[in-house]
Amino acid sequence: MFECRSPTPNFKHPISIIKKTMKKTPLTYARELHAALASADESHRPAVVRAFLEGLARARKTNLRPRIATAFNELALAIEGYRSGTFTTARETDAATRAKFKKAFKNVIFEERTDPSLLGGAVVEVEDTRIDGSVRAKIDMLKKELTMGR
Repeated sequence: MFECRSPTPNFKHPISIIKKTMKKTPLTYARELHAALASADESHRPAVVRAFLEGLARARKTNLRPRIATAFNELALAIEGYRSGTFTTARETDAATRAKFKKAFKNVIFEERTDPSLLGGAVVEVEDTRIDGSVRAKIDMLKKELTMGR
């Protein structure tokens, strides 16, 4: 067992200082909310959410609500065996393209985005992985290769 002895009586162990000053991340809040909801009866869940939101307001953390919601959704998806991701294309995608994405990435629920600056192709992001198959990325890579060759 770890024991910290200090020659000075007013010494505070660094871990106790960290615990008191450590700020909660949106993921931490999301985990706490998920645990509270999981342990509550279904009829009491709205009250749990209300109490959670009131606690955020008292702590002056309401600005974190969108990020907590995102973290909560990702946590819920992970528990169900899914991951969240985004795919961005230059134009809106059709049903056939969406079906290809669903088939290629079976356990990923995508948020679709459009970005005309991509010119074509797609950028896929899942967790910390990014696959950039856009025309813009290919043009940028060619420019880099041509300027390095000089």
